[in-house]
Amino acid sequence: MTVSKSIQIGFLSIHLYGLIIATAILVAWWLAIKRAYLYKIPRQKLETTVLLIPLVLGILGGRLYHVADKWSYYSQNPVQAVRLDQGGLGIWGALLGIILGFYIVARIQKINLLSLLDLIAPSLLLAQGIGRIGNYINQEGFGLPTNLPWGVYIDLQNRPAQYILEKHFHPTFFYEMWLDFIFAALLIFVAPKFKKRGQLFGLYLISYGAIRFVVEAFRIDTWTVGQFHMAYLFSAVSVVAGCLLFLKAKNPIKD
Repeated sequence: MTVSKSIQIGFLSIHLYGLIIATAILVAWWLAIKRAYLYKIPRQKLETTVLLIPLVLGILGGRLYHVADKWSYYSQNPVQAVRLDQGGLGIWGALLGIILGFYIVARIQKINLLSLLDLIAPSLLLAQGIGRIGNYINQEGFGLPTNLPWGVYIDLQNRPAQYILEKHFHPTFFYEMWLDFIFAALLIFVAPKFKKRGQLFGLYLISYGAIRFVVEAFRIDTWTVGQFHMAYLFSAVSVVAGCLLFLKAKNPIKD
């Protein structure tokens, strides 16, 4: 069954991918607002247009990563590089853009950066999980062919050339979605137990690195150099960085 990519209301066409991304952002922001007290961050510092900075840089970073990944296509079709409604945001580029954006926010709003990153850690996982629904809508980011009952049907035009005769594929977007939701809930639950700045964001980096490492084993459309999936490298870097951040955390949240 093919899922419509847009909703038509009169002359207005609403792209579902954009609607899902907007929903992910709003839910993530709402969760951060609700949890700000844990990190002694005044709510009004999060109710500001300054938060558009990590949003814009996250989208820009994610798109640049995606374009670099699919450079053979975009070098021949440069106009398509700005077609965000068609999908295509690389999570590792988006994450780097978001961290840079929150660094700028922390400087402007005079908030401790590690406290801010601890605050947004569960929100990031929640937003990433919701965003994966957009991959399903656009029929992108799926995995290897499968005969399992939960295999998802992929339209002919969206199948890789080497699997053109296959019909059902691993729904890796849903695998990651549920893992993101589970680990977001775990981070929310354990957050009060960690009293040092940077520990929860360290756990986020470890969690997402592990999630992506597992899911990547099923993926067939990600950036590769030769036969090596670059996501394995970024996942490993994420886990190592998370471990170092967690173990070296010193400053208590209350100081």
